[in-house]
Amino acid sequence: MKKSPFRIALTALGLVVFTPIIATPMLLSVIFVKPGKFVFYLMRLWSRIISALMGLKISVFGTENLEPGASYIITPNHQGIADIHAMASALPVYFRWVLKKELLRIPVFGWALWCTGPIAIDRSNTANSIETLNKEKDEKLKDGWSVLIYPEGTRTPDGNLKDFKKGAFMMAVQTGIPILPVVCNGAFKILPKKTIALRPGHVTLTICPPIPTQGLSEEDVPELMSKTRQALLSELRPDFDPFSD
Repeated sequence: MKKSPFRIALTALGLVVFTPIIATPMLLSVIFVKPGKFVFYLMRLWSRIISALMGLKISVFGTENLEPGASYIITPNHQGIADIHAMASALPVYFRWVLKKELLRIPVFGWALWCTGPIAIDRSNTANSIETLNKEKDEKLKDGWSVLIYPEGTRTPDGNLKDFKKGAFMMAVQTGIPILPVVCNGAFKILPKKTIALRPGHVTLTICPPIPTQGLSEEDVPELMSKTRQALLSELRPDFDPFSD
């Protein structure tokens, strides 16, 4: 399926129009209260609008693996921008992003992103990133909130699973909060890295069974990383065709 100039133009227009409209109440709300569910719902609304303009169909599987009100360290594979919108639009968990701090400097979009209460890290400095995660983990994981960290650190260049960074797993063993692997299929072919060749299609999210971390230590991090990788690989479908339906 060829790229869709119409969808590219429609999505660009939607970003210009809807980002400031939704960012305004987000910014106003955090003047009076800490980032919470109201801002989360606004973020979700924005992402659903953009997903619709992109022509994304999103399906979620494995919701039976979620415990209502539980907190998780969510560790999805990272195929591209389309999987970010799929997570924000449809993952049935209240979560905060772990993201590179440069994103918060983008006018309007970055300000709105800041309102969601993310953990912003310096991706070029591993030690500093882990220190930031350690400092903010308790506050961000209170009251049934989860944290979403892409363990690959960046988008895949070829659709396959890249090597993992340790940050998510260090946070998991230090808090005892379970890892929640989530597998995205279809996003890479819809919008690959370093391109705007958008094609409307079907993105699936598969929620794997949580991996317990209670009682684990830093010595268990390599095994925890391996278990998470195997969970993601068990549901990853590089040959998945997002344009077939």
